[in-house]
Amino acid sequence: MATAEGPQSRRVGRRSIESDRLNRASRLVELAWRDLPRAHRQLLESVGAAQWQVVDQPLRRAVEDLLRSAGYERLSARHLGSLKDAAGVWLQDLRIVVIDAGHEALLDLDDSTYEAMVARIAWHEWGHALGLVRTAREDIASGSRLLDLAPVGIRQRIRRSGYSKNEYTHELVAELYVLLMSRRRRGERGQPHWLADELYRLVRRVSGWND
Repeated sequence: MATAEGPQSRRVGRRSIESDRLNRASRLVELAWRDLPRAHRQLLESVGAAQWQVVDQPLRRAVEDLLRSAGYERLSARHLGSLKDAAGVWLQDLRIVVIDAGHEALLDLDDSTYEAMVARIAWHEWGHALGLVRTAREDIASGSRLLDLAPVGIRQRIRRSGYSKNEYTHELVAELYVLLMSRRRRGERGQPHWLADELYRLVRRVSGWND
């Protein structure tokens, strides 16, 4: 199900990671996948987000290479720009999640923090895939209102990232999915006290969350 490539050349200024670290990142994504409830994995398989590739190069370059090799046109300048600082992306047309194991956010971390970060990147992309495919039109139209219900940290992060209002709901689902999966890994279940009822219902409907 998962695929991993060997280390590839990177731009000047980016630190190259050794093959054992790249393989480790691939194993961590595999563990993050196994942590998902079975029903979630089945949903991700149904929307084409159950395969992944871990790379050691900026996502913009990796995505362009993948699209070109599959015969697709290049992404627009806007889409390429959105990948500038990204550590992961779901390519819907290619039915694959791509994760940059050498992203600057993953450098110089202790082992436990690195493991948590890789899992968070993977969960975010899987949550994003489910949000893009399974949110209803009215959910997207209510993006600004739903964002106002989110915890302050999530709300500020999404607003600072420059997403359009039509993207608010998708990003909100992805961010909340990460937090719920992190709680689940720690053995915490149910609705957290900090999550508004409407947002919890949204994540449950979109992802099949039933804790």
